Amino acid sequence: MRRSRPGGIIRSESADGYLIDHAANCLLNYLPEVNTLCDTVNVREAQIYRSKGARRRYLLKNGHPAHLPGGLLEFLGTDLWSLRGKLRLILEPLIPRAKTDEDETVAQFIIRRFGHETLEQIVEPFIGGSYAGDPFQLSVKSTFPILHSMENRYGSVMIGALLKRLKGSKANCPTHLFSFSHGMETLPGAIGHYLGERFVPGSRVTGIEQRVDKTWNIIADKDGASTIYNADAVVIATPSYEAARLIDTLEGGTSWMLKGIKYSPVVVVYTGFKRESVRHPLDGIGCMIPSGKGYSILGTLWNSTLFTDRAPAGMVAFTNYLGGRRNPEMIDKADEELLDATIRDLDKIVGISSPPSFVRIIRHKRAIPQYTRGHQGILKTVESMPGRIPGLFIAGNYLRGISVRDCISYGARVGGYLKNNGFDAKA
Repeated sequence: MRRSRPGGIIRSESADGYLIDHAANCLLNYLPEVNTLCDTVNVREAQIYRSKGARRRYLLKNGHPAHLPGGLLEFLGTDLWSLRGKLRLILEPLIPRAKTDEDETVAQFIIRRFGHETLEQIVEPFIGGSYAGDPFQLSVKSTFPILHSMENRYGSVMIGALLKRLKGSKANCPTHLFSFSHGMETLPGAIGHYLGERFVPGSRVTGIEQRVDKTWNIIADKDGASTIYNADAVVIATPSYEAARLIDTLEGGTSWMLKGIKYSPVVVVYTGFKRESVRHPLDGIGCMIPSGKGYSILGTLWNSTLFTDRAPAGMVAFTNYLGGRRNPEMIDKADEELLDATIRDLDKIVGISSPPSFVRIIRHKRAIPQYTRGHQGILKTVESMPGRIPGLFIAGNYLRGISVRDCISYGARVGGYLKNNGFDAKA
């Protein structure tokens, strides 16, 4: 894809004292390879961590934000579940493993192990807000592989989580939620700087072809001029539909599978308000919204609480997400309609007494890939491709995780393979 800067849709913008992230706002890390990358490209000093006032996570319940319980006592006292729902959740360790290896949806898995209330009150809002998806369509093996593996290994997700938590004290990478002082674009920008002349902005790869000696020609266009680069190996780290285009003549079947990956549209409505005009204490990360409640917003992130220096003094900033699989038509709404719907919902959620002082609307027609049932077959086909076409690799957030963290982890895995097999991982 032709862009003048690295990072794709990851973009950070400063305007009128606000810091707006157009896509990813933060990174929840528990992987050492993320720290390794940050050290390599020299951005560790630019990292900023979640504010102390942003420990809570809210979920809308009966029209009001209710914070998710952070421990057993809070769980027992919360009204997010009924008494029956709490008992059903607690009994999860007694639920037998699945009898078959069927590719269950997230909804099927959660209902079977935890009950309908946990799906409706907790998981569906999380899927809607974080994945812009539908739990009745997404594959649990691909979307939540850890949950699936816990059931297989321990017979219980709760027991597996407890054991992992007990072992976590010995982990060499503690869990942190962080961003950067100038936003998430800091990371891809630093990677581009680290690559130097090897990063060629404003160019588009129009084709790849394998030579007789098994090396590769990469044909790229920039400003109407075509350039051919020679490489020992090719890693395609584009969206799936671009990867499908590039490999179409090399492996049509895999190309067809990649073309079938669906993306959810997402609209980001970023708003800034006077602090005095917002009733809620905003003492958390944000609020997720369940479906079927008449809201347009999938979720709202409270940026000025999450990190410092995200809004001018006396102001607060929200990143509000609309669209997804729940309301895909939102992507085509006029700006005025989107803003009206956002303010109307925010008023119900946090209490708004005056119009926003700042607004930025960002549209992503193909924002988040959806790991629907059958995704495991796509994964196996893509990851076995180097065995069929030596030196050709595909990486992206449509394979083993949609987050920045997951992409870094997958990139490190591919880089390690290249290095161990005699390729220059920097090239």
